[in-house]
Formats: sequence, C-alpha cells, structure tokens
Amino acid sequence: MRLDVDDFGCVPDGRVLERVTIAAGSPVLTSPDGGLRATDAGKNIAIPGAADLTAEIAGLADRTDVKNASMTAGGSRLTAVFATPQEERFRPLHVGRRIVVLGAGPGGQPLLTDVANFIDPATLDLVDAASTQVTGVKATLNRADFVGLSNYARRSVADVSVDLVDRVINDAGMTLGSRGLTCQTAKFSLLDLGKMVTIRAAGLFLTTIQSVTSATQANLAAQAPYAVTVQDQGADVWRTDSRPGLEELLASLPDQDVESAEIRFGPGVYDFTVGAQRAAIGLRNLRNLTFRGAGTGATVIRLMPNQTVAPSADADVIRTFGCRNLTFRELSVHGSYLTLGNASEQMHGIDITEGSTEIAVDRVRVFQSAGDGLRLLGSPGQKVRKIWVEGCRFIQNKRSGVGFQRAAEFVWVRNCYIESTIPSTDQSVDFEPTGSGSPTDIIIESNVIVHQTGTAAVTLSGINSTDATRRVTFAHNIVLGGEIFCTDVAELTIKNNIVLVPASNRPAARLLNLARGGESLRVTENLLINERAGTPSVIHLGSSARPVSQALLAGNLCITPSGQGINVSSSILSSCEDVVIERNMLVAAGSCTEGVHVQSDVSAVNGISVRDNDITVKGSGAWATGILISGNKIHDVSTVGNSLRGVATGIKFEGNEFVPTPVCALNRTAETVTRPVDLDQLPGHVIVVGGAAGQGGQTPGSGSGRFLVGQGNPEGNVTGNAGDLYQRIDSGTGPRLFVKESDALSNTGWAAQ
Repeated sequence: MRLDVDDFGCVPDGRVLERVTIAAGSPVLTSPDGGLRATDAGKNIAIPGAADLTAEIAGLADRTDVKNASMTAGGSRLTAVFATPQEERFRPLHVGRRIVVLGAGPGGQPLLTDVANFIDPATLDLVDAASTQVTGVKATLNRADFVGLSNYARRSVADVSVDLVDRVINDAGMTLGSRGLTCQTAKFSLLDLGKMVTIRAAGLFLTTIQSVTSATQANLAAQAPYAVTVQDQGADVWRTDSRPGLEELLASLPDQDVESAEIRFGPGVYDFTVGAQRAAIGLRNLRNLTFRGAGTGATVIRLMPNQTVAPSADADVIRTFGCRNLTFRELSVHGSYLTLGNASEQMHGIDITEGSTEIAVDRVRVFQSAGDGLRLLGSPGQKVRKIWVEGCRFIQNKRSGVGFQRAAEFVWVRNCYIESTIPSTDQSVDFEPTGSGSPTDIIIESNVIVHQTGTAAVTLSGINSTDATRRVTFAHNIVLGGEIFCTDVAELTIKNNIVLVPASNRPAARLLNLARGGESLRVTENLLINERAGTPSVIHLGSSARPVSQALLAGNLCITPSGQGINVSSSILSSCEDVVIERNMLVAAGSCTEGVHVQSDVSAVNGISVRDNDITVKGSGAWATGILISGNKIHDVSTVGNSLRGVATGIKFEGNEFVPTPVCALNRTAETVTRPVDLDQLPGHVIVVGGAAGQGGQTPGSGSGRFLVGQGNPEGNVTGNAGDLYQRIDSGTGPRLFVKESDALSNTGWAAQ
C-alpha cells in the first residue's frame, strides 16, 4: 500500500535558502539562487549571523578542581592533599594556568592569580601571595584563554569586544557552530562562570517575511542588525508543523489491514517539531515500512527552526525504537543546527536505537544535525542489528557523520560521502562505545571522507580490552584530512585505503594510529600520503595500559616529509608482541628520522619481523636511520631482506637486553650508505648478519651455519651450534674469527682461526 503524507495534512511549505544577502539596518532580503514565492509572506525566517549572540559563560577549558588546598598568609605556595587516586595531580603543564583559591584573598575573598611554577604533583607556586591563611579549601585551575558558552556561534567572528562586567576584552573570537569563546587577553577564571556575555554578530536573527517581490527578493518585518553576504550561511523559512499529520498517518496503519506500506513524501521542505518520542519523527515497534522521498534534492525532512532543546536532551529528526524492516530512501534530513534556538549534541539526524533490526538507509542526505548524522545505539539485550547504509551523504553534522555508540552488529556503510567541515567539530566516522557492548561485525567500505575539524577523521574503538570492538573492516575508502585512530580492537582489517593529510592539517596527526590495545590486526595495501611536517609517524602501533598482539603491517606505501614511517612500541604498562612488518614502501619526502622504528619501554616487545621492506626517498628526502631497533626487552627480532636507500645509517641496534640473538640478514643498502649496519652498538654480545638463522640457536641442530658478529671473545659468551662462524669486531687484541666446533648447543667450543 502507498500512503502520501500530504493526504494526512503534512505541508511542504518550508524553504532552504542556501545563500542570502542583507544589508545592516535593512529589511530587504536577497536570495541569489531564487526559491522565494508569494506564498512565503507571513512565514518565519531565521538568518544566522545577522544578530548578536547572548549567552552565559557555562564552562572552563582544561578545568582542574582541587578539593583540599592550603596556603599560608603572605606565602605564594599552594599545597594539596589528594584523597583518591582519581583526583588529578599537578603537572608541569599547569604552569601559566589561571587559578582561584577560595578564601585566600583579602578579607577572605577568593584569591585570583596564575600558576608560576610546578614543584611536585601536590605543590605549586603562584604568582601572587595569599592574604589569608586557608586550609582544606577548594582551588580551581583552568586555561585562561578559552571558555564554553551556553549557546553557539551562528557566524565566525574575530577581534570583537565583550563586556565581562569587571573588564572589557577586545580580542574575542568564535568559530561558526562552536560554543567556545577564545581571547588571548581575557584571563578567564572560575569567577567568570555564570556571567552573561554578548558576542557581536554571532547570533541568530529571527523575524517574518512581510512580502515577496520576486523569486530572489523579499521584505522582512524587521531590519537586520548586521549584514550577511553570500559567503555567509543561508537562511531557513518555515510555517507549518507536519508532525501531527504524520502521526495521524502512522496511527492509521493498524486499521489499513496490510502487511507493508510505502509512505511517500512529495517534493518540498517538511518541517517537524519534536514530539513525545523525543524526535520529529518517532517510530516505535513498526514493521515493514518504506519512507520514500521524491529524491535527495527534492524532499527535505527538517527539524523546525527556532526550537530550543535542553543541553542534555534527546531530540532527533528520525528515531527508531524496536522497529524491523524499515527503509528510508531518496530524501534529505536536515537538523537545522544553525537555525535552532539552542541545541544538544544528542540531536541526531537518524537515530537507530534499541531493538531496531533490518534497517536500510538508501540514498539519503543528512545535513547539519546537532549530533551525529546517523547514530547506532543499542543495548546488550536489544542490539541494533542488520543495518545497511548505502549511497548516502552526511554533510556538516556537528558531532560526527556516522556514529557507533554501542551494541551494534552486522552493519554495512558503503559508497557514501562524509564531509566534516565547519560547523562540524568532531569525527567523520566515530566509534565511541559507552556502557557495555562494543560494536562488532562492521564493514565500512568505498566511502569518500572529507575531514577538516582538527580531530581524528575515523575512530575505530572498543570499550576496553575485554569488551573490544571486533571484526571491523575499513576498506577502499578515501580519507582526506585527519588520522584513523584505533583502540581496544580485535580482528580488525584496514586495507586498500587512500589517506591524505595535507600540509594545512591540524594537528600534526599520524595517519594510522593503532594506539592502545588490540589483537589480530591487519593493515595492508594502504596508500598513506602525509604532507604535514611535524608528524611523529605515518603508522603507529603501540600499547598503552593494554597489550597489542598479532598484527600484520604489509604492502603499505607511506610518503612523509618528517618523522617515522612505521613505529612499533611497547609502553611502561603493556607489551607489544607478534608483529610482522613486510613489503611496505616507506618514502622520505623530507628530512625524516627512521623508516621503521621498533622500540620498548619497561614492557617487552616480542616477536617482531621486519622483512622485505623498501625504505627509500624522493627528491631531497633522507632517512637518518633505515631501521632502528632500540630499548630494553627486545625479544625475537629479525630484520631480513630489506632494501635501504637514502639513509645515513642502514640498520641500527640500541639496547642491552636482546633475547635471543637478533637476526639481521640479506639486507641491501645503496652504495652511498656509509654505515649499512651500525655495529658500534650491538645488542649484548652478538648479532646474526647472515646464514641459516633457523631458531636462533635455541635447540641442538637449529641455526647451524650462521655468520655472527659481536664484541669480545665468544667463548663462554655466545651460544651457537656446530658450524657457526663468529667474527669479533671490537678494538681489542686477539683472534678475529672463530668456528663452533662442538656439537652441543652451548656457549663453549669456539675455536680461533
């Protein structure tokens, strides 16, 4: 059965004006692209950036609260007592932060000053001395140049004056879509919280259309306080709430006596207020429905502008709960982020929630939602399952394009365009699982991701090591800007992607950052182009508190002007083991440090194979070291069959706890490399540089016929098998060449030649 929403009182009388101009103090609005109609007279209109923004200072940046602080009258030293391990201690980065110490100022008023010096994790020196002795009081530190407001900017502004009651600042700025107010001279502190501020030309101008003179021009009921141009945001026009009509249609379904239905939206913009289901369109326990528009450019389902939602409230455009076999096809979903009165980050474009299964989102455009363009949020007992997202566009959604919250499985995101540019602030694809039930069995492939927010472009993360995100494939995607960041993952495949980080990218991110915890990882055949100087490494595989194990890094082409090609490292808390680095081409396009760097901290790095890699350069590029193996507790490491060009040092070993004998065989270096293998810093006594390495001489008969080099006499120091050759390379006197004559696996039986 086909049901048309227009037959139930839904009216597509909204307008999306993508570009508008208006002069300051003028009521005449121009829409260069047309779209205005005579019937728009009397409708509401919202124009971002044509009015002031008035908001409360609601949050401090990098805030640290100390519950139990003490100072002596006349002294500038602050000491703290921390009762629990969770309380944040002082750190060197706190120097320069603004601080308020309650009761320590004149007459028992708060002491407002800055942090002068870090002494230890419980002690700071402040710029100003206390006037009053205090014990066990609260102190608050914060970043002095940034605060969060209760509302967000509808236009980017810079160098504006802001009255803070006790002072006026003249260099304030805000970024479109952000709640952050920045000012280098403001010296924000705890005492500024709750103040109301006005930000010139950063707000939303609301009025009505008085008359329409042509498709490109209208007269408004009020004059715009500030001018906007075609370079600024557009405007939204609306009048009718279509929610009552659609709810009437949905309520009629049980009486239709049909197994399935297609609900049709015609061309135009349908506006919806938020209803009892915490959404404009709330779908609960529905089955076998298709919601079809007249095309992504023709039908717009929009959250009605000028709605105000509490900061933590949910208010989606479309929300499903307990639904089965739904399809959303050929329409646009607009979150109206820039024309809402206020918004919460829990306002998503399409929110597929608990118990929803077999949901298809096909050729849908989601634009400027205040949260995620598409969010998947199940619970362990009611998972979101079997979700197909095909051929969609997620553009400028505030929090992320596609978000995986928790308890989602069997999901495909394919052939989509995901753009995170202003007013977006977070990731393009974001796994941010909370609670319990990390996402599993996800395929993200053949998408184009354009990312410019300064965060990671893609995060593939689990909750913890025991609740990891599992069986995720990220393949054949193009990522322009931002890194791919992973933590707490298992059975992860990242393959055949193109990742480009341009020179303008902020910050200097890695391209693939498998940072904390993971097992069974496959990173293969990716093209990783870094143009940003200062990047620490192109691929980083490391552990922080949780181990990394069984990883294959193979066939990747990495080009970078700085830093390292591939870095594999343990942390002070956890090991990194069983990693194969093979067939990668690592190209230095500038002055770089290491092609491959394997390093350990206190924990061990175990079972690392670096083989058949091509470490090379282009243009004036150079590597300081081709392959560097450094640190303590380096176990079972081999570097075999690598080709090195444009390196000052080919292969270098640093450290004193290599077990067993490291293998360094059949590597090829260019004739210009003066130090093919850095033997001045041998691991322990010996290194295998050729021959049949076998198992490194750990069992009788294995590894015979090796050629080893080392420092000092091998007798009593170097374990070997019969037939092994050993060359002594230190500066001491005595024999230089030895043969292992004894058949026993031991460190004795070496005969000088």
